[in-house]
Amino acid sequence: MGVNNTAVVAIPYFKDDSSPLLTKNREEEIKSLLSTLDIDIVYTLSYTIKEINSSFLFGKGQAEEIATIVKAFNATDLIVDGFLSPRVEKNLEKLCMVDVSDREAVILSIFFKNAKSREARAQLERAQAIYLKPRLIGRNHSLSQQRGGVRGAKGEGERQLELDRRNIDKRINALDRELREIKKNRATKSKKRGYSQYVSLALTGYTNAGKSTLLNKLTGANVLSEDKLFATLDTTIRTLSLPSGGKLLLSDTVGFISNLPHSLIDAFSSTLEEALSADGIIIVCDLSHENAIGCFETTKETLKELGAFDKVCLLVLNKCDCINDLFSLEFLKSQGIPSVTISLRENIGMNNLIDELEKINDSFFSLLELSLPLDSPLVNELYKSSSIKKIEYLDSSIAITARLPKAHINRFLPYLSSN
Repeated sequence: MGVNNTAVVAIPYFKDDSSPLLTKNREEEIKSLLSTLDIDIVYTLSYTIKEINSSFLFGKGQAEEIATIVKAFNATDLIVDGFLSPRVEKNLEKLCMVDVSDREAVILSIFFKNAKSREARAQLERAQAIYLKPRLIGRNHSLSQQRGGVRGAKGEGERQLELDRRNIDKRINALDRELREIKKNRATKSKKRGYSQYVSLALTGYTNAGKSTLLNKLTGANVLSEDKLFATLDTTIRTLSLPSGGKLLLSDTVGFISNLPHSLIDAFSSTLEEALSADGIIIVCDLSHENAIGCFETTKETLKELGAFDKVCLLVLNKCDCINDLFSLEFLKSQGIPSVTISLRENIGMNNLIDELEKINDSFFSLLELSLPLDSPLVNELYKSSSIKKIEYLDSSIAITARLPKAHINRFLPYLSSN
């Protein structure tokens, strides 16, 4: 796949997943994905697959029709909006005589295009190596050749395919070591941040729902915000100053998408781990999306898989100025999650959003009156983990009124002034 390429897109549907709404959403989604890669779609066709053909996925007649269309439009690529085995991919390439890519390859290409940080690039390289390893055979005729050697000294040599696989395994192991070190360093930073007086919230949601735009709007950050899928891949953390004087840490995360391969979820665990380590979750929904409910369900299920859906949660219903249907709005508001309806473009509902964020922030704190010994090391901890409202040094103690995170209260209960 590359710039100025033209593609025929084939979409397989299985069993009962070919409803008109799903069909339209699938077509729009793959169109958006390929647009992000600057690939022009010259023709789109879909088939209902009753029985999977082990050679072509599609039926033989369907595969031949696809090949005819590829040739008629002189397309450079065939994109299959599904997941292909190496064997099926190879057979389709031989039949159509063009490069064939599946959904995972398309998303990998977008990730490669947008990833910037060292960790994201390393994770992506690992995901790509795992994807390519079973596809080495047949990719190049030279893979079946023998590596040279002095006759009688090294024998016939090593098959190039085996060498390539061994090199990939070595690279994967090296990347695993690098990522473990990066993860260790990030965990140390998260631990330090977790002991701070600030509540952390992770922005999550379907890709292109407006998470980065929301972060920019609230914090004045300069995070890339484009009308493209997966515009944000690297974790960005910014501080939001609330009118009450409190502060929140907001982190942007990679957007979710339907049928996102688990290997790619793992590949960007750094951004998704922000959702796991954060105190709460903000789910951003796009009300203008024709399948807003489906996007929410995809986000919810992914968060459940991550074990992050049981946290404090706020549902931000964005783009209310372009709402697609009132049923979606009412359905999302009835999910038992506090919600606020906004439009970032028209600056609608922002005060209500700030009020909800204030409520979330307040829910993590308690105001305590403490009496500590003059030499108590807990005084320094209070400066680190709380907002001290009042402090008074007495003859034999220190009287402190502090707004303390509830997570840290137990250590200070013996020093309550009422005791």
